[in-house]
Amino acid sequence: MKKTIIFFIIIISSTHIYSQKNTELTRLEDSLISLGKIIRDGETDFIKYNANEKFLILLEKALITENSFNYPFDSLITIARLKSEDNKFRIFNWLLKKADGTYEYFGFIQAWNKKLKKHILYPLKDNSENIKTLETQILEPINWYGVLYYKIIYNKYRGKRTYTLLGWDGNNKQSQKKIIDVISFNSKDKPVFGAAIFKYNKKIMKRIVFEYNSTVSFSLKYEKQYMLYGKKKRKMIVFNRMGPLESEMVNNKEFYFPEINIFDAFHFKNGKWVYIKDVDARNTSIDKNRKKQQKKIRQLQIEHSLE
Repeated sequence: MKKTIIFFIIIISSTHIYSQKNTELTRLEDSLISLGKIIRDGETDFIKYNANEKFLILLEKALITENSFNYPFDSLITIARLKSEDNKFRIFNWLLKKADGTYEYFGFIQAWNKKLKKHILYPLKDNSENIKTLETQILEPINWYGVLYYKIIYNKYRGKRTYTLLGWDGNNKQSQKKIIDVISFNSKDKPVFGAAIFKYNKKIMKRIVFEYNSTVSFSLKYEKQYMLYGKKKRKMIVFNRMGPLESEMVNNKEFYFPEINIFDAFHFKNGKWVYIKDVDARNTSIDKNRKKQQKKIRQLQIEHSLE
């Protein structure tokens, strides 16, 4: 009887402690919601950055709270919240749009450390301006190429786990980017970005970067599609083929536009992302804005021919 009473006391006590922590996280989430709206809609850069500094402090406080990994933060809709399929880590990620039309990105990775047997928090520091030859770099959280992630793709080959990220970068008023990146964990269980697993145009690359005109839509999705002459759908990273309006613009990415009805892809095979030319994407919702986009491209072609 005494053992039963003690057991119930422990259960009630544990539930009470968890409830207190949950209440604290809810309180922090409410504050983060208010600050997130200011970061998104603030009238000046100063107002946005001031709110962002407070946001960083509060979110870090929330994420270092014990058992916070299981708290969803699902009311915090002004930022991206992504969790890997195997629950190894999750990413909190957001942007700050500046008055000059450029962007700065922020984030945290909350990841399980097997040796320490607890979740560790890694702040992401946007160092985009100083990172050159992006396709060949291995980067760390403190030297991160800032983007807004919208998808984590989980694959496993011969016991090795691969986490592929799809992200968007507003870049500037002339061009924008979409990026396929990879996050992995080193021998100390710390995250690193980039891996030599992309087979693209006879090259091995550490990440893929698509840069294109800022006025158009470019689709980059992970979905089931047919290869051009395939009979079976396969899960692939599918995207519009990209090119300049004219050959002499090959080095000017602001004049790069997606081909409306031509799609290529990356298919995960033997631990690598292999480029596939021509994908039958007739059943996809990729080109919902097709007519609008075609009109923009035609108009730009006309304007260029008059110069």
